Parts: sequence; C-alpha cells; structure tokens
Amino acid sequence: MKVYKNLFVFMFSVLLIVGLIVSASGHGDGSTLLEDINRDGTVNIQDLVLVANAFGQPGDRTSAKNPDVNRDGVVDILDLVRVANRFGETEQGDNSTYHDIQDNIFDKSCANGACHAPPANAANLNLTYGQSYQDLVNRIPRNSAAAAAGMKLIDPSNPDNSFLLTKLMASENPDFGNRMPFQMGPLHNGKIEALRTWISAGAPREGKVAGVGDLGVLRDPEEVFNPPPPPAPGEGYQLYLPPFKIEPGTEREVYFATQILDDNGMPIEEDIFINRVEIFYPSGSHHFIIYRLTEEGLANGIQGRGIDTSIGVDPEHEFRELDPDDPQVLGNFGIDRLFVVGTQTDDTNFAFPEGVALRLPGNTVFDLNSHYINLLGDETLLGETYVNIYTIPEEEVKYEAIEIFVSNRSINVPPNTTRVAKLTWYVEDELERRGHDPDTELHVFLLTSHMHRHGELFEIFQDSTGDLLHRSIAYDDAPITLFDTPLVLGVDDGIKFQCTHNNYDKDGPLQFGLTSEDEMCIIFGYYFIPIEKAGETIR
Repeated sequence: MKVYKNLFVFMFSVLLIVGLIVSASGHGDGSTLLEDINRDGTVNIQDLVLVANAFGQPGDRTSAKNPDVNRDGVVDILDLVRVANRFGETEQGDNSTYHDIQDNIFDKSCANGACHAPPANAANLNLTYGQSYQDLVNRIPRNSAAAAAGMKLIDPSNPDNSFLLTKLMASENPDFGNRMPFQMGPLHNGKIEALRTWISAGAPREGKVAGVGDLGVLRDPEEVFNPPPPPAPGEGYQLYLPPFKIEPGTEREVYFATQILDDNGMPIEEDIFINRVEIFYPSGSHHFIIYRLTEEGLANGIQGRGIDTSIGVDPEHEFRELDPDDPQVLGNFGIDRLFVVGTQTDDTNFAFPEGVALRLPGNTVFDLNSHYINLLGDETLLGETYVNIYTIPEEEVKYEAIEIFVSNRSINVPPNTTRVAKLTWYVEDELERRGHDPDTELHVFLLTSHMHRHGELFEIFQDSTGDLLHRSIAYDDAPITLFDTPLVLGVDDGIKFQCTHNNYDKDGPLQFGLTSEDEMCIIFGYYFIPIEKAGETIR
C-alpha cells in the first residue's frame, strides 16, 4: 500500500505540472466520458484533483461527480491511472455503431483497470475508447490455439472467425479459455448479436450499421440494481414506481399515480419547492418522466383509467398501460397532465440554480411514466424507478422555475434518407399562454433534448442571435445543459431547435410516434422570471 501511495503522489505531481500547460477547454455540454468526472467535456487537471481528494474513499453512485471511475466501489490508484491515460481527451462527437458498442459493451463490461484497460491491459488488450478499435480489428489473438486456427480478435466481415465473439459465447474448446467477461455474468444475447451484425458489415469505424438496435435498453442477465437511499429527513422525499413486468419480445409504457405522504400516510399539506432531482432505474428503460395531474385531469379520472392488475409484480399496484394507437385514453398532455422532469439516462442528477425552485402543492398527484423495452429478451424483465426530490424552505426561494416542454411532431423521413425537422418556440406565445406580463423577460437556466434511436443530431439555437445553446449526438444519453448565467430571452426572441433523423434501416417512412421504433424531437428545460417572487408566479 505504501508503494501505491508513493506512486500516486509522484504521478499526481507530474500530472499537475502537465495539466497547468495543457489546454483544458471543452464545450461544456456535459460528457459521456467516465473519466470526465466534473462533466465539463474534457478530461483535465480538475478531474485528477477530484480523484486525489477522494482517494481511499468509497465511490458514490448517487453523486453527479463520481471519482470512482472504474466503478469498483473505491477510489484508488486504478481510477487515477484511468484518468491520467485519457488526460486531454474530450467528449466524443461520434454517433457510430462502433461508439454505441463501446458505450454499452466495452465500457460497461470490459474496460476497467483490473481487466482490459490500464494499468492491467489483460492479454495486452486495451478496450478503452479509440484504442479498442486498434487493439481488436485485424489483430491476432494472444491465445495460441486461436492464433493457430487463423482467427483474429475481430475479422471484418467474418464473425465466425472473430475470437472476440468466441470468448463472449463460451466456446466448447477448452484451449480457448474462459468465457468473458471474466468472473462476471454473461452479456445479453442482443449485445452479442449486435457485435455479430457489426462485424458482418465489415466492422466499420464510422457510420451506422442496419440491424443494430438500441443497445442501451439491454440488461445483462445477472445485472444487479441497488436502490438508492432516500433523502435525509427534512431534505426531501423519495417517489417510487414499483416493479412491473415486461414480457419477452415486447415493450411496455406505463403510468403510475402516487403522492408524497407524511408519517401518517396522508398527503402533505404545505407546498414543496424542488431544487434538485435524482432518478435511478435498472437497465432496459427507454425513458422516465414525472408528470403532475392537473385539476382537470383529476376531475376526468385519469389516475383510474385502464388499471391493469396484471402489470405489476404486486397486483395491488395500480398500473395503467399506454396504447400507442390510442394514447388519449390515458389523458392529454397539457390538459390532464403537465411535465415536471424527465430523463433517458439512469443515475440522472441535476440541480437548479441557488434560490430557484419548482413549486408544487404538497398534495400533488404525480403520474410516473416509465417506458421499458424487452424486444430482444428471452425472460420477463422487471422495471422500476426511484426518484429523490430535494427541497428547500420557502424562505430560501427567490424565483420559481417554470417548465419548458415543446415537441415537434412533423417528422417524415423516407427509407434510406436523412431529414432535418425544425421548429421555433416563441417567447411571445409562452408569455400569452402562461398569462405573464407581455414585456417580461424569460431567464432560461436548463435545456436538454429527446430523440429516439434514428436521431443523429439535436441542436438548439437562440432565435435572435443564432448562438448554439445545446448539442447532442447521443439520443440515449443527451447532455443536460445548465447555464451558469441564465439565457435572457425578450418578447421578440425564441428558441429554435432541429433534429436530424437518419432512416437507414426501416422499410417504411420514419414518423413521430410513441414506440421505440418511431421518432421524436422534443426540447425540455426550465426558466424563471426575476420580477416574480415565490408564490407570485401565475401558473
């Protein structure tokens, strides 16, 4: 341990010097790099400092800045080495099938410091981003039996001669060694077939390969989900969408109505002021959204429509299932329910600016909306979601947050075609709809986006200046763009947004819809009005 500690001090000192002379500018829209601990878009000296400060401590899976980079439960030399080896790297602007495989297979199951990443690089194989392609494609295996058989780790266009697939499927030949991932459960069959399809197509470094679906919703058979603890007493509340079933070969989108209850099992009476939100769920989810039912929605009995006691693991849990062909049965957005918060990414964690909070009555009926996919599974999948809502006292609230949720449904992309859907959200219309003063300025402090798997690029611009406000190439992990200085929009301004969809593998046109194989183009976020104090905002 003393050797490790001395090595740590030496490496950190050297890297500190290097970090002072290396440019550390990033685009700031968030990052999919685990090594980018502070999520500023670049692996830099700040990330090394975060590891150093937490050295020897357990990892914190609930933290937005988790220095346990390799997710082995402790912050140690392996995390420092991993950050050091990706020093200076920026978020990848890559929307290829290879990138999807890297994110959902190699990064999750292979590229950790004890296996196929520095410092171990087991079998002389580094499966971190970028290096994995070089170390796999057309490379001869170190396994002598595989090499003697003329195999390659990845043999483009020849999956049966690709040793990587052999190792993932547990070969009957004892000379080929143990199945991978080593001492872990097997990968989902859908991930293995995705690799096979990609290799069959020539294992391209760039571009999308037809037949490789949404890898992010595939749950490995032995994956374990650890529920998060609730907020400490007095700091907030936990909402829970209990387990529900998704049978093999299906996808299921459900609603579950719930409320925040006090110690006596009664809805709390006082208003709550939400300043931070955490959302956790196991793999397999396409999205999760919290809605709140309006007075009209409650009067229409939305929370009691279409209850099916066979959906939940516990038949006493009252789930309602959305029918994509007739979604209005469960109510209309904007009339019966309003958006509160949503995500496509597990372990979501974001906070509002200091003094800004979303105000909701204590007796709000929340409609928790979860969409899970099990199209490639051969066993029933269980979905569930935990939401930690952190609140601040009313006297600390300076301004109330107001949600933005705008959807462009004009999507029509013929087969083998790429098209861009565009829409503008105008401040003038928002002021009129909300009943605000017509000369009011909106202070936008958060924006993000939502597409499905054919979405290749989502961009949001300020209408008056054309400035780029948000950009996402990862439809299943869109960054949350927080503005340190809120974006001020006057009555004559607005927000433009556009989605690029590529219909590279469907026989018919790609259009707006609610299933995972349809498409969407949605922005959501929040703003506040600085002249309106808590309790004065017109809702």
